[in-house]
Amino acid sequence: MQAILTLNSGSSSIKFAVFTHKDNKLIKIYGGLKELQISKYTDAHEIAINTILEELQKIGVKLVAVGHRVIHGAMKYRSATIVNDEIISFLESLSSLAPLHQPYNLRGIEILRAKYPDILQVACFDTAFHATCNELTQLFAIPKWLTEEGVRRYGFHGLSYEYVVFQFDKYLPQEKADGKIIIMHLGQGTSMCGVVNRKSFAVSVGFSALDGLPMGTRSGSFDPGAILYLMQAYKMDHKSLERLLYKESGLLGVSGVSSDMRVLLNSDSPDAKLAIDLFAYRVSGWIGMLAAEMQGLDGLVFTAGIGENAPAVREKICERATWLGAKIDQRGNLKNAACISCSDSKLSIHVIPTDEELMIATSVINAVIVVSGKLPQ
Repeated sequence: MQAILTLNSGSSSIKFAVFTHKDNKLIKIYGGLKELQISKYTDAHEIAINTILEELQKIGVKLVAVGHRVIHGAMKYRSATIVNDEIISFLESLSSLAPLHQPYNLRGIEILRAKYPDILQVACFDTAFHATCNELTQLFAIPKWLTEEGVRRYGFHGLSYEYVVFQFDKYLPQEKADGKIIIMHLGQGTSMCGVVNRKSFAVSVGFSALDGLPMGTRSGSFDPGAILYLMQAYKMDHKSLERLLYKESGLLGVSGVSSDMRVLLNSDSPDAKLAIDLFAYRVSGWIGMLAAEMQGLDGLVFTAGIGENAPAVREKICERATWLGAKIDQRGNLKNAACISCSDSKLSIHVIPTDEELMIATSVINAVIVVSGKLPQ
């Protein structure tokens, strides 16, 4: 059985899925998450990927192509791209922009290239969907030469946003689907995207995966003056700041309890409640900012782990958006219904499950057609 493998290689785990193509549809037949057993004596990523490949061999899968989530393509790669040496070299140069993601994304590609040097591999970029963002949202107020060197706002979670937009006709009223919609990708990694006529217009996260909203362990937007202060007062170097802002902040840092929203919602700790309230407060603030950037708002969409499964968090966010006409249906919200807005709500409010793996597989199928002229059977 011919199939496509998708890999999302991270620092502590690898998420994977296997798709076949039948009757002009991609069908997921297998998938899961492999936690990495980190050791200085072994290559945890190679061990995990070899385990995945062995499992596929046992169920009779023959791989024809592999798609990889790659967090950063900068301004150069605005669509999924077939991997070659030149592309890998360029993507490696971007690792400092996303140190918790990019090197591990590329490690998955390297391992597959060594094992199957002739197999088609496709890099699918989290930044690509945001190529249509308006120019002003992409700029920092810094010297022009730095902007030209690539210090600008890129946006992430593009694969998730792209998939959700493809679902608009299924979930949103027709008169809203081509309007001004804010999609909230709320999970361990968190961002928001203002979509106009189904294209990215403005986004909360910018140059790095640290920007914007508080996340599981990441700070979100943080005053650069405070960074200078930490360097001076606490003698923090690059590595110390990286650890603080990427791994010790966000929900974990504020609560002192956990980075997992499910744990916080079940906790009696006042600091856990504070972390939840701060998270919802920041999200609601960005709703106002994105609505201002788009000059209007027709709907809200929640997606990803928190967005799809945390009614209490959605309620807090929507309560702070009543000034924009948001009115949530309590019963539907508690059931994680597809539509959670009341009939008299000015804003159409929806919960749309994301599927980044399917989005990657779709890009891989398109690449297979371009290269071979036929679909895998």
